[in-house]
Amino acid sequence: MRKTGFIAIVGLANAGKSTLLNALIKQKISIVSPKPQTTRDSIMGIWTDDDSQIVFVDTPGYLQSKNALGDYMLRSIDNATTDVDCILVVVDGHDGISDREIGQIEKYARRKLPLVVAITKTDISQAEKLLPELAKLNAIQGISEVYCVSAKRNKGVDELRQALKKYLSGDQMYFEEDDITDKSQRYLVAETIREKVLLSCENEIPHGIGVAINKMAWENGSWDIDATILVEKASHKPIVLGKHGAMIKNIGIHARESIQKLLEARVFLTLWVKVKEDWRNSPYVLNELGYTSKKD
Repeated sequence: MRKTGFIAIVGLANAGKSTLLNALIKQKISIVSPKPQTTRDSIMGIWTDDDSQIVFVDTPGYLQSKNALGDYMLRSIDNATTDVDCILVVVDGHDGISDREIGQIEKYARRKLPLVVAITKTDISQAEKLLPELAKLNAIQGISEVYCVSAKRNKGVDELRQALKKYLSGDQMYFEEDDITDKSQRYLVAETIREKVLLSCENEIPHGIGVAINKMAWENGSWDIDATILVEKASHKPIVLGKHGAMIKNIGIHARESIQKLLEARVFLTLWVKVKEDWRNSPYVLNELGYTSKKD
């Protein structure tokens, strides 16, 4: 009989939560970029083996909400850390543990749930800087275990996954054996496009990027996908388009390559850019993009 359960992954923006989730389930389902607030929604990553099914719940990074989207992201974190078997706090070992992170860890420790801390990016962290940070964690009561990992180099990831199994409390399979996420293909395609925009535009575009899938149809042995990239300001549109359309073409090429790997099929991708001012405060647009809480 398999042990089953849910483990919430929480932490600051850019701590490496999504990278660690992808490493834990050995599949890329959560997008990654250097920009804060890349993850906007709770996304489940499912690991099933001979003796367990672990449902990891990746969450947005801690943030101060400034709009309706931010409110939604905060609710996503709260909902994801309710009724779970364990909370996994991810801390950037390279940047060190801030007072804000200490406060968050202490908050979760008061919930009386198993609390595991994963120190990430240890491949680029110096030991003499890491040891004092670990000492900070020793002073916090309620932490069950601390693991040092490098998700990019897959160091310590298997050991962390194995250790987390001891906190699973269920025996019911929540997903089929070959499921890797709770999200639909449309969601993953939209997120893949958004990732490529964030990576291609680097620091030129702030957080106000959204992606709406207008069409996703299986036709004649391939996927025909039509999507609109939403920006908040008219000045952002030419940045995404680029000179003579060079930027949007580059985004399309990289997005199509990744989507083909995701869907394991040929893809025809058409991208548009549309200005929707202050869309992050529009309930209609948020709902259209899938940012709708199932549980408030």
